[in-house]
Parts: sequence; structure tokens; C-alpha cells
Amino acid sequence: MKNNAMKYARLAGWGAVALSLSLIASGTAFLVLFGLSVGVANAQEQAPAMPEILKAALRLEGKWEANASGQLGGKTHAFKYNMHFRKTASGSGLLMYETANIPDVGKLDGTNLIGYDPYDGKLHWFSVDNLGTTHDHTGELLSNDHIRLIHESSREGKPYREQIDIEWISADRVKIKLVGTLGGNVEEVLEGTFVRRSRH
Repeated sequence: MKNNAMKYARLAGWGAVALSLSLIASGTAFLVLFGLSVGVANAQEQAPAMPEILKAALRLEGKWEANASGQLGGKTHAFKYNMHFRKTASGSGLLMYETANIPDVGKLDGTNLIGYDPYDGKLHWFSVDNLGTTHDHTGELLSNDHIRLIHESSREGKPYREQIDIEWISADRVKIKLVGTLGGNVEEVLEGTFVRRSRH
């Protein structure tokens, strides 16, 4: 009987220790989880302010349409141009689809990804389309209503430069002009005043 009593006492002692350890572990887990939640909250509170150029770009969200004109190969063409901007990356950038039927050129079908790089302080606008474009543009804010994008590379051994100016006329009207030069000579000019048809 005495041995059994001692055995039960030891078991009860180990049970109390196990229970204490369990409570300590639970308390530690709670503190860890609480600390993580506080850390996340503080990180959210300390998130850097959105740069002005990204705010300006995000104003493009929605569907836009223009009666555009283009000077290509010495000819001037008129055509409808459509762009659809949608926010992406939790509102940190834009995904844009563009379409147009350009006389003597064909159908334009393009996709663009737009975002801000905090390390160089510039907007980046990467374009890919079915007519041979695959390149990045870097952008700066010239005024609250004017973004200028620049792309520089080489084609056929000559320097190629593309400048795109985006200027707001009003909340739902924006003028866009692209000028491409090859070896210092103007190769193409595309421009139009776009009207917002919807905000999403």
C-alpha cells in the first residue's frame, strides 16, 4: 500500500509539472502571437507614404477611349485606341491592357505593368505587345498633372528613344503623346485625348 501511495504521489507530481509546463508553453505561445500581431500593426502604422508619382498613375484606373492619330512611315492614320487600367498588388500598381486597329499596321494588343521602385525613386512602366515591343519606361512627375516616361535602347545599331507624356486635362480626360526617335530622327508619333468610360 505504501509503495502504491508513493507511486501515485510521484505520478501526481509529474502531472503537476506537466500541467505547469503546458501552461508556460501556452503563455509563451500567446505572448509570441501577441507580439507578432503588435509588430504587424506597428509595421502597418509605419508604412511609408505613397509617392506622388504613384498616386498620379493610379488616377488612370478605369477604361479609356480615344480617337487617336499616328504618324508611321511617313503616313498619318486615325484610329480608335482603348486602354483598361486595373489596380494590382493591393493597390501598389496597375495592370493595363491596350488595343487598337491601326491602318497599314494591324491590330495592336498590348499588356503593361506599372509600379514604383523606391530604390531609384521612379515609376516603371513595362510594356509588351504583339507588334514587337518589350521594354521598360522610367517615369518622373513633372507636375501634379503631368507624367513623363522615357525609354532608351538601341535598334539596328542606332540609339532609340521613346518619350511618352501623360497630361490630365480633367479628372476624366487625359492627353497622351508618344514620340519615338531613331538615330535622332522622328520615327513615330502617336497621340490622342482619352476619355474615361468607366472607373473600373
